[in-house]
Amino acid sequence: MNKKLLSAIGVAILGTIIAFVACNLLFSEIEPVSFKNVDASFTTDIPDPNPEIFNPRALNPTVEVYVGNCETFDEFGQCVVEENR
Repeated sequence: MNKKLLSAIGVAILGTIIAFVACNLLFSEIEPVSFKNVDASFTTDIPDPNPEIFNPRALNPTVEVYVGNCETFDEFGQCVVEENR
């Protein structure tokens, strides 16, 4: 029983040493990493949205987009098209 325990510990130590040497041979050293500096000039100015894309009177102001000119809106932000017949 004592010889089996000693041989198991010896095999574990020998396997650890072999694995350590193999990993050091296979993997190269870590190269230094360089970073680029980023321009950190931020402003708090928020430009006004484009009124042809952003409908301020709609419930969800980003949904409705009209191609062309729409000058008259109802209370829900829908384009009112007046046709002369």
